[in-house]
Amino acid sequence: SGLEAAFEEYLHGVDGIRIDTVTTAGKLVKSEYKVEPKAGANVEVSIDLLLQAAAEDTLAQVMENGRELGRAAEGGAVVAMDVKTGQVLACGSYPTYNLSTYFEDYEQLVSTDYNPLLNRALTSSYAPGSTYKVSMLVAAGNAGVVDRYDTIDDTRSYKIPGYSKGVACPNHKSYGTANLDAMEALMGSCNYFFCEMAHRLTIDQIDKTAKGFGLGELTGVELKESVGYRSNAATLLALQNRKWSMFEQLQVGIGQSVNAFTPVQLASYASTLANAGTRYKATFLSRVVSSDYKQVVFENTSQIMTKTKISDSAINAVMTGMEKVANESGGTARKIFGDYPIKVAAKTGTAQTGDNSHSDNGAFICYAPADDPQIAVVVYGERAGHGRSLGDVARAVLDAYFGLGQYGDIVVPENGIS
Repeated sequence: SGLEAAFEEYLHGVDGIRIDTVTTAGKLVKSEYKVEPKAGANVEVSIDLLLQAAAEDTLAQVMENGRELGRAAEGGAVVAMDVKTGQVLACGSYPTYNLSTYFEDYEQLVSTDYNPLLNRALTSSYAPGSTYKVSMLVAAGNAGVVDRYDTIDDTRSYKIPGYSKGVACPNHKSYGTANLDAMEALMGSCNYFFCEMAHRLTIDQIDKTAKGFGLGELTGVELKESVGYRSNAATLLALQNRKWSMFEQLQVGIGQSVNAFTPVQLASYASTLANAGTRYKATFLSRVVSSDYKQVVFENTSQIMTKTKISDSAINAVMTGMEKVANESGGTARKIFGDYPIKVAAKTGTAQTGDNSHSDNGAFICYAPADDPQIAVVVYGERAGHGRSLGDVARAVLDAYFGLGQYGDIVVPENGIS
């Protein structure tokens, strides 16, 4: 059901027919091929073993540390993607299992907490939380309802006429009632600002932009993946039999409502942001070579899925804002990347689970280097708390990619994970 099934057309080869002649005593007298068998080709996948080790090890450590701190930390996923090609460089799900002892361990695996057999990276859909605000800022900039330097006064709770409930801004105290421009609002993840953007936009403008980033769309990856949901009037009616309202639209603006995306979709989203609107097909395939490694049978090339036009003002606001998230005082990821030798652009997210007895879900997206992006990393944690708690996983993957820190010093042997 995994990569071997996905690439069976290359791996299988051609069956041969051999005729053996034996005596009545079973002694082989003659053996000849009527049809010569042909060995299958070798498939080289895009997974980088060093990045995969860093991703899986650190994700497990962060989730287990979260439990020690009192969070539920039930499961998580991490995906790293080459932003220039869409190739998946690492893809981890926690908890996981040992494939080599799968059959022996099966009965235990199906009864283990947190379902280790679930591939959360590809088949679990989650609310994106504040990571969705980047798409909102692009939609607002493209529609001309806000400029990167336009400011909005955050007055703690965003309310609209006719609705008794408002949307609180938890970061209000960080800024008081200061006027925030678009970049500062993204840096501090200001709910008030993005509720105002949702109020100024139509749901069609919001939805079209999210779709262009691949949210709620198949990524094209070769393995089974879930499509998730984009929150709009049709989706809300189909899922919850509820009519659309402006209050629901405010929830969309901060990444809530019925928005639900897979980690691999979020990786495609982060890569598309890094590419200023160009979205590539996600893939695990690098190339196919002959059984003797002498010929290249197929060289996988990048395929553009969509191109989303982003205004200069919007892309400048997004890129500057995401850099501020990771590098400036008040940025929600500054503790992770403030001292990093390579400039990173990031966005954290926290999504409410509706269960007060557990922690919220956490999301973390980033790409680097910020000024010439090469790699995007996404981490998601079920009931793992604020998205910044997952930033250490992204940092370990970047360490491995750029040859820094602990994972930059490990030499991984062929066909092995250190």
